[in-house]
Amino acid sequence: MVCKISLFNLNLLPKSLKNQIKTLILRKKYLLDKEKLLYRQVRLSFREKLVRIFFGLVLSLVLATFYGIGFKNLFGSPKEKMLEAQVEELRYKYSLLVEDFNIIDKSLVGIVGAEDNIFRPVLDMETLTESFRQTGAGGSKKYEELEGYENSAIMISATRYLDELIRRTYVQSKSFEEIIPVAEDWKNRIEHIPYIRPVNVTIPLGDGIKFRNHPVLGISRWHYGQDFSAPPGTKVYATGSGLITKAAWTPYGFGNRVEINHGYGFKTIYGHLSGFNVETGQEVQRGDLIGLSGSTGVSSGPHLHYEIHYNGKVQNPLYFFDDNITMTEYNSMINALICDTLR
Repeated sequence: MVCKISLFNLNLLPKSLKNQIKTLILRKKYLLDKEKLLYRQVRLSFREKLVRIFFGLVLSLVLATFYGIGFKNLFGSPKEKMLEAQVEELRYKYSLLVEDFNIIDKSLVGIVGAEDNIFRPVLDMETLTESFRQTGAGGSKKYEELEGYENSAIMISATRYLDELIRRTYVQSKSFEEIIPVAEDWKNRIEHIPYIRPVNVTIPLGDGIKFRNHPVLGISRWHYGQDFSAPPGTKVYATGSGLITKAAWTPYGFGNRVEINHGYGFKTIYGHLSGFNVETGQEVQRGDLIGLSGSTGVSSGPHLHYEIHYNGKVQNPLYFFDDNITMTEYNSMINALICDTLR
């Protein structure tokens, strides 16, 4: 359609109508026919329209792509932001794990030091060799599955640290499996060795181990024990745990006599008792009351004769107890031993 409106005629039109015509002209494209002084509407062919639509779409896609890339570079996508937050959270959790690993590491170092410098020397055990402690250590390809990730280095380092702690803990547990039975045997040994006075510390000492004239027989002979000037009826305690091997009257020598086999090569003898409240074959604990002092047998007066034998050889009893404690401390010790036995 050809619009037959000249420039002259357009100017002569009313203003309102002229504005409407201008609006129509803006919507459509017109070319001026200078010969006839007429505006002719430009009509595009179907092909031209397709070409314009195609190039419009291409331009839109290009602009959208550039916009997306620019926005992503400047701000990142919401999904990336969420993933970055998760990665940062994982890094923080890994850092906390490593701190916990460091605490465990220090504890293991302390345990190894105590074992090498205290436990094994006290128990007379050889210290573990470095080769034994490194059992199971070495290269491994088991961390390959953790490679290829953004935080592979952190994950591999933490996993390797954990595996090392597990390995060292396992080695330490094996070492303790070796120490525990020895420690229990030593604890049992300490409970059986005669380590306390058989009577109260306030009771004065009499003759010890020496060559002397026997006060009753009047002949020179060795005195193989330690005498305690105990009044009749003084309580006499087992100086270590063990088995009563003799609780009987002997017509000569010690009169009423109690012998205890403590094991580990130790034996104790308690002589001149006025009576005893144990019997042969009975188990006793350190601190148990086994009898009362007296003056039975070949004796010049009330006292307790006490002997210690180790592997058949007489030992000086004074080497096996401490006299620098008070009567209250001694009685408290005996009460504690009795309570421990009752438990």
